[in-house]
Amino acid sequence: MKANCCQCPTASSKRWGSFILIAGLLSVLAGCAGTPAIVCGDLGGTAFSADEDSLGLDEFLALNDAQRESRHRQARRHLAEANKAHSAVRRIQALNNAAGVAPDDPDIWLLLADIWRGLGNYLATDASLSNAAAAIREFDGDSWLEAERGFDYGDRAALETALQRAWLHYDRGEWREAMPWVRAALKVEPGSSAVLRVRGLLEGIQGKRGMAHQLAEDLRRKDAFTTDISWVMFNLDTAMGRHREAFNYCYTLRPDQRRAAECYRDMARAAERVSEWSWARRWYRESAAALPHREISCLSEVSYTRVSDPDGDSTLPFWLAFDEHYVTGSLSAYLAFAYAQFEAATNTTDQERWGGLVVNAAGICLRLEMEEAHVRRVRGLVFARTNRNERAVTDLEVALEGLRHDKKMVAELEAEIGHLLLIQEKHDEAIGRLRHSVTGEPDKAQAWSDLGLALIMAGDEEEAVEALTRAIALDKGLAAAWYNRGLMHFHAGNLTAAKADLAEAARLAPDNPDVARLLQQVVQQQKRQ
Repeated sequence: MKANCCQCPTASSKRWGSFILIAGLLSVLAGCAGTPAIVCGDLGGTAFSADEDSLGLDEFLALNDAQRESRHRQARRHLAEANKAHSAVRRIQALNNAAGVAPDDPDIWLLLADIWRGLGNYLATDASLSNAAAAIREFDGDSWLEAERGFDYGDRAALETALQRAWLHYDRGEWREAMPWVRAALKVEPGSSAVLRVRGLLEGIQGKRGMAHQLAEDLRRKDAFTTDISWVMFNLDTAMGRHREAFNYCYTLRPDQRRAAECYRDMARAAERVSEWSWARRWYRESAAALPHREISCLSEVSYTRVSDPDGDSTLPFWLAFDEHYVTGSLSAYLAFAYAQFEAATNTTDQERWGGLVVNAAGICLRLEMEEAHVRRVRGLVFARTNRNERAVTDLEVALEGLRHDKKMVAELEAEIGHLLLIQEKHDEAIGRLRHSVTGEPDKAQAWSDLGLALIMAGDEEEAVEALTRAIALDKGLAAAWYNRGLMHFHAGNLTAAKADLAEAARLAPDNPDVARLLQQVVQQQKRQ
């Protein structure tokens, strides 16, 4: 892959002039193994396409009774289409049409939220639930919804919305954010087994021993044969760091159908934590088999190495919707896969898309306290490639501390941190980092090139030339190293050497105006001699 050599100089005001900092690209990770991706159709096919214009809730409520009733009839037709649809794209489009013409019906938004969550699109899930909540707020005793669906419909819709919100946050490892929705659900139906289950799981995973045990007993009183108690208890053991004990709970656990996909997923994660790979694979596949909407879902199975074992032979499965959104399976393997797609991206759109997916998955991994050093490393590298330098340095520093035992990764991280410090013009700090990097991995051309530039800025010209020469010897395609060495020769009055280096930099980076400008200046000065 060819590096992009058009970056801004780091310190044009220095006495050496405009030295160019050009980041090398890391090698692309290997492609995925596993089941070939299923062609799901274009997500653009889910867009609103009804005959009537799509309206916001306030606009809809401003219509007269006849207009609203006409739209409700249209919405019912679209709902019938949704029920008959045999693909996720067609069902979502039909539901979007129904919601667009009649946005006051919470059930439509709740159906959309349920499908989007089943397809791993958390942003769309969140938006659908927000629209459901807005519709519920407009509900009153005279509503057509009460006449059609019963006097307690408002409470039932509010309960379902709160539960879906709680489970969405649970999926994302956002335990505290889920609790207000659990409390809202409890106000609607305090004795609901569904509410007690998710509350018990949340109290357990937050390490609240007393509350977890109390809720487990409450669940037992409601159903002596429930499997939710073991689920709550292994969440509690996970929170306390007793991972083998948590796995032992899972060993004989047989989830019921109500939340089997989530339960099997959590069981597989417990197995993954203690390196029980065969159980992890088995339970992840059980989770995938129990997913809702399988009759319409466009899921593809991928097997990939975990983020903490990129060179390992052991792979774990995960399932994607629309070839990008994580649905279930090993989140660690998905993170490694998403990072590989980010690294392989050949355009800004794909890089931003996969970078966002990496950051999102990494955040969930960190909240789940999974493989922190490796997760921070991957997220930090994505931040670095997308110019979020301060966040990159923070993540990479944490990763470095956790990976001190790995000589190769330490050298890589020291080089990346040094590169970022160089961009921030913290040259002395960058030199220390880059020296550590080239000592650990002396064959890394980009690190030598960065070290050469940092030494130039610190005024150590002799060692800078040595570092830049070493970089060029290792990789003759580094335009920045040729340019910076040429600039040093120019300031030293060695025009012949400067011209040779700058000509090579111009060949490697033909669109870089700094290179062309300086080469022209050297040629003109030679003519005047």
